[in-house]
Amino acid sequence: MLEFDDVIAPLTREAFLRDYWTRQFLVSKGKPGRFAGLFSWDELNAILEQHRLHPPRFRLLHDGRNVDAFRYSTPSAGGVPRINAGKLAACLASGATMVLDGMEELTPNVRRLTASFRDSLHASNHVNLYAGWHGQKGLDLHFDTQEVMVMQVSGRKRWQVFKPTRVNPLPDDEEAAPRPSAPPAWEGVLEDGDMLYIPRGWWHVAFPLNEPSLHLTVATEPPLGTHLLAWLVGKLRDHEAVRAQVPWLDDAEGQKTYLESLRPLLSEILTAGALAEFRHEWESVLQPFPSIRLPAMPYVQAEPVGDAHRIRLAAAHHLHFTPAGDSWEFKAHGMAFGGITTNLLPALELLSDINAVPFTDLCARLENDAARNSLRQLLAALARAGIILVEK
Repeated sequence: MLEFDDVIAPLTREAFLRDYWTRQFLVSKGKPGRFAGLFSWDELNAILEQHRLHPPRFRLLHDGRNVDAFRYSTPSAGGVPRINAGKLAACLASGATMVLDGMEELTPNVRRLTASFRDSLHASNHVNLYAGWHGQKGLDLHFDTQEVMVMQVSGRKRWQVFKPTRVNPLPDDEEAAPRPSAPPAWEGVLEDGDMLYIPRGWWHVAFPLNEPSLHLTVATEPPLGTHLLAWLVGKLRDHEAVRAQVPWLDDAEGQKTYLESLRPLLSEILTAGALAEFRHEWESVLQPFPSIRLPAMPYVQAEPVGDAHRIRLAAAHHLHFTPAGDSWEFKAHGMAFGGITTNLLPALELLSDINAVPFTDLCARLENDAARNSLRQLLAALARAGIILVEK
């Protein structure tokens, strides 16, 4: 199974994070077929035949412009358009590039890779597919507001990469970044098995080379300062001064007093401990991957938890606990779940959405039978709330 460390090889994860991540682009040459087990043309054909795909998830681009959907699809029962094979072939023959978003939801190997990226980079991601056949580019010269890693699965594609013209751009920036005027920082051809990492804000454009070309792009979104500040505002809502009305424009003395009441709150909360807490909470609520086990799942979920069961998180990547008086609480599904005693934490901290943990392994981290019975009762309540999945 392909994982994050395989994609950045021969670099180590430590070297990649130190020298390249969010800082510098990277071209890594690989052996032909390195990504063949990740996805194939046959899998793409099956997806296109078996799914009702339409914009914006599925789209065709031609020289930087979207192709009208009616040119490659037809209406069907229920009003949801379906891809028309003949129209699609005609568009691709005229030079269109195919784009399909959310590949992690369509094929298991890509899903497993995104899970590895998420756990390695501690951030959420999504995967898009790009396929081209002729010489026309799909997207114009642009930059992304995520960290982008391109894996050339099949064929070749020519790329140009330019340095940023606006450092750390945001998706909703009011100030537009000027187009690059300097020569490319790198220009070259990605071949089957090659990888290209493009940090946020680096301009780039790609051209097919009149042959079938297929690449997958993993777009990762690490937490930014804007996310931290929004989290801090949420933490400060308990303070009276933060909830108070902002003084009028003509109330200079009131404005001065109000700002003086806020400054110590900001100084108090902007600590290293707060930053660590933010990172823990951010990572705990990363989008979990669904694990569906039908037809048995509805029965197993309702069984009393015992030694034959395994437990997997369904509502979070992992649980982040915060003090609540004499006990602890965590958040999931937008709600707080509290009353958790300290002696249960060693077991609950093992839970994640990736691996189903045997109930016996959870019990092994507890001190006595009373704690194990408390854990059993808690897991039953979490199963009823859909926070965990019970598996055999």
